[in-house]
Order: sequence, then structure tokens, then C-alpha cells
Amino acid sequence: MKLTIEQIAQIEETLILNGLVYQDVKLELLDHIASEIEEKMSNEEISFELVYKSVFEKWKSSLVISSSSAWLGVFFQAPRVVVDKLISYSKRQTVIILLSALVFGFVLALIVSNIQLEQTFNILSLGMRGACLLLVLATSISMFLIWNSKIKTTYGRLFLYRGWLLFLFIFQFNMISNPLKNFDINNSFWHNCINCFLLGFPFTYSIFSINDGF
Repeated sequence: MKLTIEQIAQIEETLILNGLVYQDVKLELLDHIASEIEEKMSNEEISFELVYKSVFEKWKSSLVISSSSAWLGVFFQAPRVVVDKLISYSKRQTVIILLSALVFGFVLALIVSNIQLEQTFNILSLGMRGACLLLVLATSISMFLIWNSKIKTTYGRLFLYRGWLLFLFIFQFNMISNPLKNFDINNSFWHNCINCFLLGFPFTYSIFSINDGF
């Protein structure tokens, strides 16, 4: 039995009242709940209101307001289904970002360790400064667009949180004015490799974040 537009709207309104304002998760959950209600109404031949109450009772624990300061920030609160999804996604992506940063750092360390002329080193440093500036600009524009967008998504919210962390990391390590300040062509390869990893982390972090935000 197919639900009417009014019944689907009632389900959506209930989800919103329970704090499910993020479009991607809301639509996913709306589809699950609507399908479950339709199946129960067809099999058991009972009214929409009775099935509606029993199904939402089943989903009650997933709609409890929850949080995770370690992964999503101190001030973020949302239904458990949203928090669980973002934590699971963040854990998987953190592994990918770290591996990408290691590859980036290794390649950059090879380049830095084989530079013979100080002029070449200065050109590379200038290029990295330009890349950092573009990174900050792209992140700032993306944060502004997501913040002002009428469509709220879980990944957009995650990007806003990560954007501030990215700015903190960049300015903490003074990456705009002198990104290669800890490098020296006379340093050992592994010393440069560690520094390159620290330099590469915000690049890979921001690229994945911007991609997810949109």
C-alpha cells in the first residue's frame, strides 16, 4: 500500500521535530521508514496511525540526541543516527588522509633532499606558500557557501568543523609565510620526510574535506 503525500509529509515533519535537519540522512531515513510503514500496512491491514506509532517507536533510539566531542566537536549535537554515521565516516577517512599525507610527504621529501641549489629551494618554498594561500582561500569560500546554503547536509556540517581545524593547523605551523622553515637541504632524508608529512597533512585533509562538503 502506497502512502499518500500527506502521510509522507507527516513522517518528514516528525523527523525534523526530532532534530533530523540534514537533508541526506533525512531523505535516507524517510525512505526506510516509509517503506517499513507501507510493508506493515499491506501485510497486517491496519491503519496508518497505528503503524506510524509502532515504527517510530522502533526508531526511537536512533533519534535520541547524541554527540561526540572527539570526532565532531564539543558543540555538535544531533540524532544518534547522524552522529554514528559521521563518526564511522570520519574514522575511515582519517586512515585515507593519513596514508595520502604519508605518500605526499615521502615524495616531497625526495624532492627537497635532492635539491642542490638554494635558489631552487627558495622557488619551491614560494610555490608552497602560493599553494597554502590557495588552500586557505578555497576553504574560506567553501565554508561561506556551505554556511549560507539552504540545504544542510551531514558532510557539509563536518566540513565546517574541519575548516576551522585546518586554519588552526596552517597558522600554528606558520605555513603561509614560510612553509619550508623546518627544512634544510643538509638535513637527513627521514628528518625531511617527517617535516614533509606535517606539511602534506593539511593539503590532503583539505582536499578530501572540500570534496565531501559539496
